[in-house]
Amino acid sequence: MAATLLLDRSSWDLCVDAIGNIALASEPYSREQDVASECRVFDGECYYDTTIGLPFDTQVLGQAVPVQILKEKLSQAARRVPGVSNVTVFLTEISGRTLGGQVQFSGGTVTL
Repeated sequence: MAATLLLDRSSWDLCVDAIGNIALASEPYSREQDVASECRVFDGECYYDTTIGLPFDTQVLGQAVPVQILKEKLSQAARRVPGVSNVTVFLTEISGRTLGGQVQFSGGTVTL
């Protein structure tokens, strides 16, 4: 798997390395970060591919969405990352505009 741009865990923004270059993440963290990104992106938000993302603003947040449908959408998003399989989604909180839980997959776990 190719490296991915390293994102700061608190701000979800780019980081720089020790010499000032844009930092890269490598395995195994890069796969976990890519799954987290896929599960957090809103529908149409990706600049280079507006066809991916979850319909958070139109069909999820603030709506009465069946839990199984939401879990399947998160699972599909995680499986878009190369090398990810055996995805299981656990949701621990769904209230208003808050979503919490975990996405577990072959080789890692992502907290929502």
